[in-house]
Amino acid sequence: MVNDFPLKGKTVLVTRNKTQAKSFRQKVEQLGGKAVLASLITFHRALPNDLVEQVRIDLAIPGWLVFTSVNGADFFFSYLKENQLIVPGHKKIAAVGEKTARRLESYNVLVDVMPHDYIAEQLADALKQHAEPSERISVIKGNLSRDVIKKELTPLGFVVKEWVVYETVPDEDGIKELKNAANQHSFDFVTFTSSSTVHTFMHVLGEGIKKWPAHQTACISIGPLTRDALLSYGITSYMPDTFTIDGMLDLMCRMSRKEDRI
Repeated sequence: MVNDFPLKGKTVLVTRNKTQAKSFRQKVEQLGGKAVLASLITFHRALPNDLVEQVRIDLAIPGWLVFTSVNGADFFFSYLKENQLIVPGHKKIAAVGEKTARRLESYNVLVDVMPHDYIAEQLADALKQHAEPSERISVIKGNLSRDVIKKELTPLGFVVKEWVVYETVPDEDGIKELKNAANQHSFDFVTFTSSSTVHTFMHVLGEGIKKWPAHQTACISIGPLTRDALLSYGITSYMPDTFTIDGMLDLMCRMSRKEDRI
């Protein structure tokens, strides 16, 4: 990305989880912009310790571990560490995208399959090409994650086990921050990195966002599911070609440069 401060003078609202938002803010600031943080969701562990023996048995069965998010990887490996479990070498690994793959590498786990587009449908298609029906598919996910892989693969004869390792809940402190920010700032960009942030945002501000002048405030969605969540409220948004934070930043930079040329 060209270091010419293309976001200078721009204010960006970042609605993702507080921990994950820090790097987003740093990148906005490196590009000359101002980032306002309002963490709308947070995550709690959901997998109880009384299921540890079932997890142990599942790990022993040849097949695939499928990770649909960075959060899933973090909560799963924290659970394994707490219960003194490891991922055996015979397990094959699939990840929904590049950041999830990199996080798995930090746990010394190499990814065997990753789709070109970072969405569940593409991950399911990749598994259809690389997995055998005799291999169990164990999906590591959050409580709000869709069951696309199970729906796509079960009719083909695969045994699909879903492990819900974390749950997504509203961040009450962040919701207060959003209300304050909405009263104190005007935003050039409002960024959404998940459907859950969209729903929480709309629950907090209701129809108020529709009154924001479209020529002054642009909504940026990380991918098609987030875009569709906004559309369900009648709100259009811009979506990057690459469904990542860097893709969103690149899109905002291109939009800002285009404004400067007008």
